[in-house]
Amino acid sequence: MPTPAPAAASSGYPGEPKVPKTLKAPEEAAKQALKKAMEQKDAAVLKEALSAALDCQVSGKVVMEAVDLLSVLQAPVSPTSGRSPSQEALMSNNHSVPVGLQISRTCDRLFHAFCHPGELDADACLADWCRRAREATAPEVLQQSVFGLLYPDDIKKFLLSPDNKLWHDIMEKTEKFIQAIAAKEPAGSPPWSLQEMTPEAGNERLKHLKPVIMDHTVREPATNTPFGHTGYMKYLTLQIVREMGMRDIAISGMYYKASYTPETQILEELWARGESMEGLILMFGPGREDRKAGIQAIKDFNVPNAFLDLTLKASARFAQEDFVTSVLDAVRELDKIFLEQGLPENPWRKDDDFNRTPGKGEISLNLVDLMEFLKLKNSSRQPGTAIDDACVQAAMDAEAAKQAAKAFQTWKNDPVFCRRVVAILSEEGRGCANYLDYGVIAHWLRQHFRVEDQFRILVHAHAGDNNTQDAASVEAVLHGADGVWAAVIPQAAQGGHNSSLVFLDNMLQLGNQHVLDDFWLHQAAQSARHCYYLNFNTYDIPEDCPIWGRRVNQLLHTAFSKVSGEEWRKRRGNYYDVWRPDLRASFDNEEYKKLCGKLHKEVRQVRNDNCVTANYRISPLVSDVETWRLRMDELQADLLERRERLGDFPHDVRCLGFALMNANIRANLDERDTLKQLVDIVRRKKLQRATFPEVAAYEKAKQHQGDERMA
Repeated sequence: MPTPAPAAASSGYPGEPKVPKTLKAPEEAAKQALKKAMEQKDAAVLKEALSAALDCQVSGKVVMEAVDLLSVLQAPVSPTSGRSPSQEALMSNNHSVPVGLQISRTCDRLFHAFCHPGELDADACLADWCRRAREATAPEVLQQSVFGLLYPDDIKKFLLSPDNKLWHDIMEKTEKFIQAIAAKEPAGSPPWSLQEMTPEAGNERLKHLKPVIMDHTVREPATNTPFGHTGYMKYLTLQIVREMGMRDIAISGMYYKASYTPETQILEELWARGESMEGLILMFGPGREDRKAGIQAIKDFNVPNAFLDLTLKASARFAQEDFVTSVLDAVRELDKIFLEQGLPENPWRKDDDFNRTPGKGEISLNLVDLMEFLKLKNSSRQPGTAIDDACVQAAMDAEAAKQAAKAFQTWKNDPVFCRRVVAILSEEGRGCANYLDYGVIAHWLRQHFRVEDQFRILVHAHAGDNNTQDAASVEAVLHGADGVWAAVIPQAAQGGHNSSLVFLDNMLQLGNQHVLDDFWLHQAAQSARHCYYLNFNTYDIPEDCPIWGRRVNQLLHTAFSKVSGEEWRKRRGNYYDVWRPDLRASFDNEEYKKLCGKLHKEVRQVRNDNCVTANYRISPLVSDVETWRLRMDELQADLLERRERLGDFPHDVRCLGFALMNANIRANLDERDTLKQLVDIVRRKKLQRATFPEVAAYEKAKQHQGDERMA
């Protein structure tokens, strides 16, 4: 993992706030002057314009680009090396921004240069970057980037592809959306009071419970999208969920050992901007080897909270490492780091502070395969009835339950574990559990980790054929859980997962008094849509997604209205799509498509041309090499030449996919045309006897199969 520059180094973005702001007239004038100065490419003029812009509190991407350009223009050219100013800035003078992040931003600038000829000799600049990336003295991250692994013509083709052009349009529109929801002036305020929008509760527990959300919108959709993730995409997503009132946010998963990925790049993005890490959570396994990358990232970037993913079956079955001890070792190591960073010795937050104050020094322990470990059986109880001890005992293997309970007790006997671990989490990753299972698990966990001992319980449910993942969230809360760890949008993993937004709506409709007080959900529908645009690189949103799907609010008969007519449980309006009249049209989905013009149609045509029936699909940030191989096998007639072996390509093609994601270049890595282009690059590289770096496998996905390497 690349280490950032020392904390004392300038971030390069003085005065930049956490999120973009809506510009006033003086700020807008300064912003336009800054853009004009950037076009002139004169260091003195740009420096003066940048200073004036900062004085007027201009911020956001234009300032970031201006600072980067200024560092290039001011970089001395070495007469001996022959390096271009852009390369010299990367190699020696721009230490305030990590190399991987510089590569991503350079690709953005090259894209704009190719789209606006005359501003820069983009072809010469691109060729220069590629030449320098192949130098033996180049940083490893640069050697393993698009500049080191792809040919200039291929990079240019990916940069100017319809998908990447649409990606830049989506980024620009999302930035404007964030400006609107983050502005001092309200983007839209509901005309109804909190009491008017909250129905009367029929259950006292649900009425008074503080619903806990550990937000995973920055991470979870990566397990589903064929475009993968980029660091800047994650950054924009973070801004959206923060504006929704999310305070506890999983920011990155260190599941790739030392490999450089977008999971590292988002941390660099935040660090380079000087943004607060408050409330952010880093995910990794507790095993001795599994935690190395996570521990290092917490030290490097001062991430204040940790999420430990523990697989019980693998540890117990293969005995590679005692999972009881590995958890305690990880907790103690993290405790020492958090104390050295000045975080609280006891990070527990009372209910009154929760959802208002971000976590500081908290550890959450996720029991990844608890249901599988317990060999959970179908519950004998009827839906809606209470869970008793006899019901729980009958639902799980007695020996496994005893083994787990013994481990729990050992952990609770450790004082460091008791004060540092504040949440016990559980999930079932393949969609094989039904919603009643989550009630049983929540009840059983609550018996072992009591509220009075300062433990919260959260669940995560994957969709299966029963499609009860959102019912599972409510069932768990009814039987002892405090909330969920989930993303705003349901698209994740194989068939989806529980949605935090749907959970909050369920809690609100059940009379919970805290939902609208703790979270700002009145622009949630459009916020969810923008999260979807970012992940799936399209303005075509799903038809039937609850709350924000295209059809759900298009009334097809007046009898179906929830806000007029029938009085029973009638809502006063659409609580999640409230806008000022002057802003509503700005973020309309159809307006986006209209402004995008023929580009959106061109991307649709690419999707249609690549539509192939498949049994496998690639989600590049998480799919294992075997899945890449099987998907490519389905397309081998289009990918391979005579007497080529398919098995010689998947590893290297996957490596190129990661290089594209790290470069903030969007490509559908599940499609025939993209894979064909990458296979051709690998073929040409191998003729030159080139080798490709190893990108570590995504460790978390293996946990759902009890993989032996997960101990």
